[in-house]
This record gives sequence, structure tokens and C-alpha cells, in this order.
Amino acid sequence: MPIATPPSVPEIVLFLGRFHPLLVHLPIGFLCLLGLLEALARFPRLKPLAHGRGVILGLTLAAAAFTAACGLMLAQAGGYDAALLQSHQWAGIAVAVGCLLASFTHWRGLTRAYYGSLIVTLAVLAVASHYGGSITHGRDYLTQYAPEPIRELLGEETAPAPAKVAVVEEAVVFTQVVQPILKAKCAGCHNADKLKGGLRVDTLEALLQGGQSGPVIEKGDAAKSRLVNYLHLPVTDDKHMPPAGKPQPTGDEMAVLAWWIDAGAPADKTVAELKPPARVTRALETMFGTAEPDMPPQKLADLQPGIEKLSAELSVSIAPLSQTEPWLACNASLNTNFGDAELAKLAPLKSNLRWLDLGGTKITDAGLAPVSELRNLTRLHLERTAVTDAGLACVAKLRNLEYLNLYGTATSDAGLQQLRRLAKLQKLYLWQTKVTPDAAKAFAADITDKQQLHRWRQEIEDIKAKIRTATLDINVGAQLPPAPAQVAAKPVNDKCPVTGKPVDLAKTVTHEGKVIAFCCDKCVACFQQNPKPLLAKLNLTPINAKCPVTGKDVDPAKTVSHEGKVIGFCCDKCVACFKQDPKPILTKLNLQAIATK
Repeated sequence: MPIATPPSVPEIVLFLGRFHPLLVHLPIGFLCLLGLLEALARFPRLKPLAHGRGVILGLTLAAAAFTAACGLMLAQAGGYDAALLQSHQWAGIAVAVGCLLASFTHWRGLTRAYYGSLIVTLAVLAVASHYGGSITHGRDYLTQYAPEPIRELLGEETAPAPAKVAVVEEAVVFTQVVQPILKAKCAGCHNADKLKGGLRVDTLEALLQGGQSGPVIEKGDAAKSRLVNYLHLPVTDDKHMPPAGKPQPTGDEMAVLAWWIDAGAPADKTVAELKPPARVTRALETMFGTAEPDMPPQKLADLQPGIEKLSAELSVSIAPLSQTEPWLACNASLNTNFGDAELAKLAPLKSNLRWLDLGGTKITDAGLAPVSELRNLTRLHLERTAVTDAGLACVAKLRNLEYLNLYGTATSDAGLQQLRRLAKLQKLYLWQTKVTPDAAKAFAADITDKQQLHRWRQEIEDIKAKIRTATLDINVGAQLPPAPAQVAAKPVNDKCPVTGKPVDLAKTVTHEGKVIAFCCDKCVACFQQNPKPLLAKLNLTPINAKCPVTGKDVDPAKTVSHEGKVIGFCCDKCVACFKQDPKPILTKLNLQAIATK
């Protein structure tokens, strides 16, 4: 079927065109009001009502003209069935022309022509409205739920009703589950007559083909499928589907769609063949109305006499879980003789039991039938009992179960598969059972709602990204530790040895551990060129002229200050020799008193 495609249209035209769905109700309402007034005015007592026809005609003409103009602009956007659009367009123009003709004949006093044009305009309005509804909601929107004789009279085909299924597992997933969801929530904008974004969802072939932006389904990967991603966007997002104001799919419906896509989007597979996880199984039971109804708890005050009697008779502990809620916890593990017969006697408390501990008791598979009636049970202990895979069929009916302990039982891989319907199960203990590690790992992966986890992880990443964009990261480089403060040594002089002027503490030279200050850089250079006379002036001249090690002339720059005496040497090697063992050199210099210290 040919679809009108959008040419290059100015945005202002598309902007004004989108007022058409809003304005279209005005001429419809005015025309219907005018027709009603004219019909009532035929009665003598209500004849004065006709006096308002002139005002209503003026409003109708203006509303029809603006609506038709906006409709022509909206048509430029494309995405509609060309034939249906053309029929609606000409019918709408005819309504506007009919309003103009009715106004003209009324103002000219042509009564019969006025009534005739009004009746024809109302008839054309019905036709235009039908075409408009067909564009928006599909061709059979008006007649979809019409009685069979009316549909046959109008030549409408009767779609075969989906086959009834006795159990959910026998339902064909696409035709009986997925397609009804798409028809109810998506087909209004994506059908054969209205292809928003070039997408149709009314057939599997069209759905898999996708729209103008490409495929919307990635077989086997719902997380990468735009159909699923758009459904989960916030309603305020422009890409969210369905648009705000339209009926939105439920969480169960979105879970089923994602599961079907993950399974490869098959056309004819049944629920049983696709093996739905627990979350989807619960969703399907809700959609088909096969889920067991909730069991509200009874008031504890009404049960209290029976609780005390059962506790004494069965030798078990039955106590409330809290003082504010009606839930009970029963611990039978202390009575090793507690068996199937005793378990059956707990039936009066079935709506209130939340925790049940049967660990180490004589419970068997045959006696677990009453357990399946405990619909509100969240915690069940069956460790060290004779329960086998057969008994787990009863446990699998506890849809609210969160904790299950099967330690030390004969449970195997086959029995584990029966627990796949426990959508709320959070903890499962299988130590010392026949369950293999691979089967346990596969069971955990199967029962986990991977789509929900993926969405939560994506939300976390989105929040992290928002935090990163909302914070300012400043880099000032590596922070070096502060250098240790150095205490400047005090100069040995306060007058410059060259000029006799006061010293500048910034102009110093360190000589043999002594700080000598000068008044300027020139004096510093003078000292460095010939320090001997200045050292003598400062009483820092070596006491010896010959090196005590080699006998050579001393180098004024190679001195050592020792016990207030300045000793000169010829080289650094001799200085090191003195520092290593000063005693023989001090003796040689006749400094025995110093040497003996």
C-alpha cells in the first residue's frame, strides 16, 4: 500500500500542522450543536433557540477554515496511507466548503438552501471523521467491536479470534501474547494506514523489517533492540514510545516482549518451547488470568486460641514475626517426630504462615501437599529431610518464596528445574545434594531477570555520567613536600674584611665551615681570588706555611679548622688524611695538647 513520504517541508509548516488534531474538534462540536439547535427549534416552544444560529455559524466557519488549513500542513509530514489521506483531505475540504455555503445561504435568507447545505455538511463530516479515525487508529477502529451483522453489512472482514488455551504453556507466543500487546499499545501509530517513522507492527514481517531508521528488533538481543529501549525511556523523552498520553505497556508486557526477542523473535513457538524464566512465567499467568489470587491473612486475634492449642499439641513453636503485622513463623525442627500428619494440622494457619522450618523432621514428598497451599510463605527449611525431586513440585507453587534450604536432601538437577517458576527466590541452599555445579549455575542464570539487571546497570552508568558532568576537576600538578628549613649560619665578622663597611648578609662565602660576610659581590670576588691576606686579617690564616703531610706550600683554600686553629694543607687528599687520623699531624705541628684531648 503506497505511503505518503515527507518532502522537504519548512518546520513552521509542520509546527502549525500539528495543531490540526487540537482544532479538529471545534468545527465538529459547532456543527453538531448547530444541527441540534435547528432540530429543537422545529418545536414551537423552543423556536427562540434558532436565534443563535448566526453566531454559531460564524464560529463554525472560522474553525473549519483553520482546521482544514492546519490539516493540509500536517499532511506534508508524510507517513500516512496515500489513498486514505486523500479521502480524508477532500472530505475535510468539503466540510469547510459546506460551512461556507451554509453561512452564505443563511445570510442571504435562503432558508431551504441553508437547511439542505447544513444536512449535507453534517453527513460529509461523518465521512471525514471516519477517515480521520482510520488514519489515526486504523481502518477497523470504528467497526472493530461492532456486532457481526453490522460488520458484514459494511463489508468488514472478521478476524479469527485467537485460539483458547487450557494452560499458558500451550499459547503461541507471537500470535497470542506479543501481537495483542503490539496491537493495543503500538499499532495505533504504526499500522498499514499510518506509518509513523515508516514502521508497521501489525505483522511480524513488517515488524522485523523496521522503519526509516532501520530495524527495531535485534533477534536474540533485546538489550540492543530499539523497540525495547524506547519503551523503557522516561515518558518525557522525545523517543519514548508510546507517546505521553497514550496507553503505556505494563512492566509484565515489556518483560514478555524482551523475553520473546531474546528467544529469537519466533513466529510459531509456544510458551513451553521457549522455556520462560520465572519473571516471565508470572507475567504470562497474570496476562492470561491464570495466576492464583492473593490470600489475605486473617487477624491474629481470631487465630490466637488455635495457635496456642496447635503449639502444645504438635510440640512446635508458633509465634508472630512482629507485633504490628499478622504474619506467623512456625519452627517444627525441635520436634524430630514431626511428620506429614502433623504438617496437615497447620492448615488453619495457612494464610498467615510466613516462615516454616521443617528441618530435620520426618516430612516426606507425600506430606508436602499442604505446603503448596501456603501462598504467603517466604521462607522454607527442608534441610535434612526425606524430600526428593517429586516433593519439589509442591514447593514450586509458592510464588512468594524467597528462601529455600534443601541441604542434605536427595534433590537433583531434574528437581531443580521445577523451581524455575519461583520468581522471588533469592537464597537457595543445595549443599550435600545431588545438584551439580553446572546445573546450579545455569539455574541461577535462568531465574535472573537479565533485562532488569541490564537496565539498572545502564541507569547506574547514566547517573555516574551525570555526576561526572556536574563536577569540576582541577589539576594543579604534583604537590611537592616543602623543603626543610635551613638555618643560616652566622658570619664570623660584621665588618667587610676588604672595605671595613657593614656586611650584607646576602654576600657570604663559606670557608672551612666558617661563614665570612662581605659588603658586595666585588669584595667576594676579591676574597675568592686571594683569600690568604683576608683570612689573616680575620685571624683565619693557617698556623703553618708548609703542608704537614707532604711538606709543600699550603693552599689557602685547603684548610681545616680544628679546636680554634686553622691548619693549611696542599690538597684535598692531605685534608682527607688529616680528618681520618689528626693525632700524628697535630703532634708534627707541635700541637700535642690538642692531640691528647
